[in-house]
Amino acid sequence: MESNTINYKEEILKSGIILAAVSIIMTMLTYMINIELMVKWWFGILSLIINVGLLIYLGITYRNSIGGILSYGNALKYSFLVMIVSFVIGICFQILLYNVIDPDLPQVMTDLSIEESVKMMENFGAPQETIDASIPAIEEGIKNSTTVSGILKSSPLGFLFMGLVSLFTAIFIKRNEPVSDRMN
Repeated sequence: MESNTINYKEEILKSGIILAAVSIIMTMLTYMINIELMVKWWFGILSLIINVGLLIYLGITYRNSIGGILSYGNALKYSFLVMIVSFVIGICFQILLYNVIDPDLPQVMTDLSIEESVKMMENFGAPQETIDASIPAIEEGIKNSTTVSGILKSSPLGFLFMGLVSLFTAIFIKRNEPVSDRMN
C-alpha cells in the first residue's frame, strides 16, 4: 500500500458512507414512490445485488488507487470494514425512519407483509389454518426488525451476513501480483 498518498481509514470511511448513502437513497425513493415495494421479495434481492455490485466497484477502485495489487486477505478486510461503516450508518437511519420520520411505518409494513404472505401462501395452496398460524410470526418479525431494541438485537446476524458477503466480494476485488513463467 502506498501510505504516502492513500489513507486506508479515509478510504474505508468514504466507501462505507457511499455504500450507506446509496442504500438510504434507494430506501427513501421506495418509501416516497410506493411503500408496497419495501415488502416485495424481489426488491430485497435487487437491493442486495446493487449493494454487492457497488461494493465490488468501490473495492476495485480502491485496489487500482493503491497500485492495482491487493491480496485476498486485504480485499476481505477492506470489504468487511466498508460494510461495517455502512451497517452502522444504516442502523442509525433505520432507527430514525421507524421512530422519528414515520412511526406508523412499522404497522404499514406489517399489514403489507401479511397481505403479501397470505397471497403467496394461497398461491401455493396452503390451508387456511397454516396461513392463520403464520400471521403472528409475521407480526412479531416486523416488530422485531423495526424497534430500536429489535434492530440492535439483529446486529450479530448482520455481522455474520456481512462476513459472508465480504468473502464473496473479496474474490472480485483481489488481484495478485503477476507471476512470470520466464526463467532467468
